[in-house]
Amino acid sequence: MNRLRSLGRSFCYAGRGIVLCIKNERNMRIHLCAAFYVLLLMPFYGFTRGEKALIFVCIGLVTALEAVNTAVEAAVDLISPEKHPLAGLAKDAAAGAVLFAAIGAAAAGITLYFDTAVLKSIYEWFASRPLLAVLFVLSAGAWTAFVFVPCKGKADKNE
Repeated sequence: MNRLRSLGRSFCYAGRGIVLCIKNERNMRIHLCAAFYVLLLMPFYGFTRGEKALIFVCIGLVTALEAVNTAVEAAVDLISPEKHPLAGLAKDAAAGAVLFAAIGAAAAGITLYFDTAVLKSIYEWFASRPLLAVLFVLSAGAWTAFVFVPCKGKADKNE
């Protein structure tokens, strides 16, 4: 029972870390926004299981690396609050890792999603369902606010 409680706590800590990344990192919110639309449009495509798996791996990799980048930045700031070339290298390298993954994911996404016939059918599908088209547009506004409006209670630096 004690091991089960410990496992439950570890999931709570992980969840807390994810929430803090979302609240405090605009880039994490950008990645989640992109993932939302990638997943929303997925049913319009006849992806194979392998292609779907690639999409899920790309989403997981980019968001996981963004969380690792956040952890590296926080650890470096804690250890070296003053500017230091090695601290900058660690933070820049971690950010670079996220950028590499995001570029790879974008390339995979363009390869999989850029199909003019499917894009036309998506347009026609939404055009024939005005309410859903409006909701789609409103979702873009909501995501824009989610991404760019700072969250209240920005990170407690001592947590």
